[in-house]
Amino acid sequence: MHLQCACALAGALMLGATGMANACQPGDARLAGHYYLNGVMEVCSELLLNKDGSFEFALAYGANDQYGKGCWVRKGSTVEVIPAGRSSASRHHTPDDRGFSGLVLTVSGTSLVWNINGSGHEGRFEK
Repeated sequence: MHLQCACALAGALMLGATGMANACQPGDARLAGHYYLNGVMEVCSELLLNKDGSFEFALAYGANDQYGKGCWVRKGSTVEVIPAGRSSASRHHTPDDRGFSGLVLTVSGTSLVWNINGSGHEGRFEK
């Protein structure tokens, strides 16, 4: 899955060049890194969490592409990925949505679990 995702989203993530550093608070350094989504059929997604608290997100699902950047914050056992211009992340975001409204992910070891729209269907962002 990683190679397919890397090919499909090649160039989508700027790998650290988000320009959000001044607006974000430093994130939990243990969670910083480049993640790839696994476990969701026909969906390719990458998430880059930077140590400075900024992020970049890209998702491809059929003809629907999503992209976002902003700030991320750890809140206990969750990570909120909050797009620029929003004060909170959506708990109901899905691959079908047009645009990116943010994610609330659950920390599980070294992975971040996405319970898609509270449906019980989960994907795992893994480094």
